[in-house]
Amino acid sequence: MNTDLLIVGGGPAGLNAAYKACSNGIQTTIVDECLTLGGQLNSQTQLYQNLPQDFSTQRGFEFAHSLVHRLKKLDLTILTDHKMIGAYQDGNIGVATENKTFPIYAKKIIISTGAAEELEIFSGWTLPGVMTAGAAQILMNEERVLPGKEAFILGSNDFALSVACQLKDCGINVKGIIEKGPEIICQSNKLVERLRIYDIPILLNSFIEQAQGNDEVEEVCINIDGREYFYNVDLICIAKGMTPIIDPFEIMNCELTYQEKLGGWIPKYDYTLQTTNPSVYIAGNAAGMTSMAGVLLTGEMAALSVMEVLNIVDSQEIERQRKYLWENLCLFESKENRDALDARLNLIQAFHHEMGNQMPTYLEGVYRGLTHE
Repeated sequence: MNTDLLIVGGGPAGLNAAYKACSNGIQTTIVDECLTLGGQLNSQTQLYQNLPQDFSTQRGFEFAHSLVHRLKKLDLTILTDHKMIGAYQDGNIGVATENKTFPIYAKKIIISTGAAEELEIFSGWTLPGVMTAGAAQILMNEERVLPGKEAFILGSNDFALSVACQLKDCGINVKGIIEKGPEIICQSNKLVERLRIYDIPILLNSFIEQAQGNDEVEEVCINIDGREYFYNVDLICIAKGMTPIIDPFEIMNCELTYQEKLGGWIPKYDYTLQTTNPSVYIAGNAAGMTSMAGVLLTGEMAALSVMEVLNIVDSQEIERQRKYLWENLCLFESKENRDALDARLNLIQAFHHEMGNQMPTYLEGVYRGLTHE
């Protein structure tokens, strides 16, 4: 199987990249291991706001539907229930289903595999009833199944508080938010206010010592400021954060770097989102944790870079569009996650310095401005 562009990952970044590429005549194939495209958006009911101007405010599952729907008129090859499992010595990508494996030759590859939820290990963490917050969302919003009746949320980031409110809306008694640190991590005042209205307590300087029960969670022991407290629960949702999925980049021999503020280990990449493997580009949360606006913009950016290499659009127009996308990305991230933006620009600057290249003037200006504030 041959294609100009292979996109690995059918979440919002991959879907936006596919739309940009296909709309400009690039033969594109998208591979995703799930049965449906859209990624985690399919299980999310929260509203997504502060998006690029091409997108309206929508709930997660509605947003997934709209991103997929606009691809239907395009000449796009979609391979759901397919997984990238390796690379052949001749450069082809190995893709597998449950029954077969076959090679795909692609001129360029965009990897937009997103991120995975981090786990927290404690005594009893393997008992039924202990799950990630994302798993609880899937049960509620896709399977229409309540994951429990009495719950604790482990973690106090935006996602943790959002899931806590969803659990409460579904009639589950959320007994509290467990946060190891001395203050809440969530940056959304609206979510903090909803938590106050719902009368969900936040337990600071606390951690789970043990979950126990017969065949399922029945009780949890929480250490709060050095004292042990016991609670009857049947659900513990772990929402400690997300970390980029990097396995496909390792397969493609992309060099990695550790960036704590971007979620951990991620590939090195330049301002075009090209990795150390010149055939591979990166997009979405795989490039470092960001907002939904950042996910969409990096998907479009990666597709734009592929268009440039394949000579689909002249270089001046490419650079005009790229400048516009970077300005938007910096605008969104400076408001929503300044630390991530600083880390991203530092990563790109370091990679350009390592390769003996210069960042474009407009990005150099943003970089200097942020580092001297």
